Amino acid sequence: MNNMPALGFLILLAGAFAQELTVTLPDGAVKGVQRVTTAGHPYYAFFSIRYAKPPVGALRFQTPVPVDPWNVVYDATFEKNVCYQVSFDVKEENEDCLTVSVYTPINPLTTKNKLPVMVYIHGGGFVVGSGRYTGNLHGASPGYIIDNQLIMVSINYRLGPFGFLSTGDKVIPGNAGLKDQTLALKWVQKNIAFFGGDPDKVTLFGQSAGGASIGYLILSPSAARLFRAAILESGTPLCPWAYQRNQTEITYKTASFIDQRFNHQRDAQELLTFLQKVDAKTIDNASNRYTVWATTPAETGHNSIINGQLEQGFFFAPVVEVEHDGAFLTQKPYEALARGNFNKVPIIIGACSEEGLMSLSPKLKSIFSVYDSNPSFLVPQGMHITNSSTKSYAGSLIKAQYSPNSEMKNNILSGIQYYTDQNFVKSLIKHAELQSQHTDVYFYVFSYSGPLGGNVHNKYPGSGNVTHVEEANYILDRLNVKLFPPADQLVHQRIVKLWTNFAIHKNPTPTQDPLLQNIMWPKVSQANFQYLDIGANLQILKDPKKEKYNFWKTLYEMFGERPFDTY
Repeated sequence: MNNMPALGFLILLAGAFAQELTVTLPDGAVKGVQRVTTAGHPYYAFFSIRYAKPPVGALRFQTPVPVDPWNVVYDATFEKNVCYQVSFDVKEENEDCLTVSVYTPINPLTTKNKLPVMVYIHGGGFVVGSGRYTGNLHGASPGYIIDNQLIMVSINYRLGPFGFLSTGDKVIPGNAGLKDQTLALKWVQKNIAFFGGDPDKVTLFGQSAGGASIGYLILSPSAARLFRAAILESGTPLCPWAYQRNQTEITYKTASFIDQRFNHQRDAQELLTFLQKVDAKTIDNASNRYTVWATTPAETGHNSIINGQLEQGFFFAPVVEVEHDGAFLTQKPYEALARGNFNKVPIIIGACSEEGLMSLSPKLKSIFSVYDSNPSFLVPQGMHITNSSTKSYAGSLIKAQYSPNSEMKNNILSGIQYYTDQNFVKSLIKHAELQSQHTDVYFYVFSYSGPLGGNVHNKYPGSGNVTHVEEANYILDRLNVKLFPPADQLVHQRIVKLWTNFAIHKNPTPTQDPLLQNIMWPKVSQANFQYLDIGANLQILKDPKKEKYNFWKTLYEMFGERPFDTY
């Protein structure tokens, strides 16, 4: 009897160790921990495994270098650092952040099955977010993917100036964050079989800047054969915010907040040497200052929306690099798609029904009054209109299209719809049109408005109701879906089924399924642009935003000056 407490302790200890699992990879062993999904399915989680050397010192702003092999078992039972976030301080910020997390529903030591793999690339405007399991940094909780017997991987990549600073030459060529993503995918190819995954069945999925990142991976020769399918949610390289043309000015101005000589000094090598020696937090603070400076009317001489990041490109964003060894992208995104110069993989691509609702704020009336006075500000920079009279005329046509009978400041709905179409919808539809000439493309509109989406109160009469990011909570296990209405749960089940079907079969509806109302999702074609409306019911519809999209097509054809980068 006196030995019972000790026996109980040993049983608990054995149980604790039974919840851990060590997997041996080519470069070393990693120890994970067992978790359980909301639906009650057990899985193994391997958190924050390094795939690259810390990008510090001489590696800062450079192409990532694969991690060296290790001899001691790597503890992957807990989450580690996130990459530096612009305008958003978190205690886990660190340059040593290039990690992947792997979640597998099987014990790879006892099961020979090779499961399809879904790799999640987080959004956040290329300046915030992470692949973390928990928290509010675009959390990548894998439960719903695991419930469908797939492996999920999430990744961190450098953000803000650390990931997207560029001097416009070979010194700091840019796109370090996209090169991180590429190296992470190479890590997946090398290692995922040891977790029970099939490296030949890797599908990427991501939202907003994550979707745009995936579009760039489709365009980059360096990512060829690293994945076989992709899902782009509310983001493409053709979105005006997903591309930066003024990277050199942004880089030197950011540096000038650390040392004023860079207000006039334009020596790229001197700038690189200087920035590689500066404390990371100093660079982070400088990028925060640049963001404030560039959106303050007193500094820019314009209302903040004129230099707004949605319209002219996020300040720290992908660029077209000069030709050099190791370049990620050397061709303009639009022209690459138009010529068929990209990795030929099938895609799902689409948007929420009113992406522009995220812009809804008390400031909109004053912002739209600037558009009323200066319609040329409505013209996308990606049209490359150089003649001021032509640009003013094109702007007047845009204003007349969205608010024909009143000023925009008195018609908030018109501005919301303009933001939806200009910053998201026209770009996503054009991407689908261009890529559908070479691969299978499935287009969707997510139109279901429910509390699980997290936007119940941010609505506007007459709008499409569902704003940017709302679909994410139906796909990723961020909230306990069981606590939400049955209609929300059904939409969740359907979209997860569509996404995982695509990862397994490269077709979201390989056979009729009562859960999916027996619909067969048609592919986009030039002659017949059909799409899936994901609402309370699933519907096959035709020509999303037909009137507005045709307007934009005509505008680009009449006034746009090729070559285009965005659309």
